[in-house]
Amino acid sequence: MSAPIRFIVNFLLIMAVQVFLLNDIVIKSSLTLVGIPAFIPLIYPLILLLLPVNTNHWLVMVLGFATGLAMDMFCNTPGMHASACVLLGFVRPYLLNLFFQQNIKELGDTVPTLFRMGFRSFILYVAIAILIHHLFFYIIQIWSFKNFFYILFKTLLSSVLSILLILLSQLLFAKREIRRI
Repeated sequence: MSAPIRFIVNFLLIMAVQVFLLNDIVIKSSLTLVGIPAFIPLIYPLILLLLPVNTNHWLVMVLGFATGLAMDMFCNTPGMHASACVLLGFVRPYLLNLFFQQNIKELGDTVPTLFRMGFRSFILYVAIAILIHHLFFYIIQIWSFKNFFYILFKTLLSSVLSILLILLSQLLFAKREIRRI
């Protein structure tokens, strides 16, 4: 399957799961503050994280804006998801440089998956990216530093749940490859 078609299929599947399943989950537990669920899993940043390594920096940011804008339309959050995804698109090349030993240009169309990067590198890559995305998103959503610990609480709980779901999706759906890069 060609890269653009793979991206479109990934985009549609991940957005459908996020919008129709994960956004409608009301977590009923003691982890609510003032009646608001303390965490909602956000796995849609995986769309940007699974782009080929050699994707242009500006294109990743444009795709991040489009992905975030689509989420904003479904969640009625004007610009919050879009700005968090643009930030993630900006940070992504620097994160990839941390976890790939080779030059990015030598890797070609390599997609950073669990089986290509290895367990530890993939978890760190996803964890740092998700923490950056979620922290920025919740800072914009709550928009007050007097609730700093509430922001951290929501960020950490949402990030842990999102990372676990992303890891599960990689174990179930990623192509298992023998060689690691």
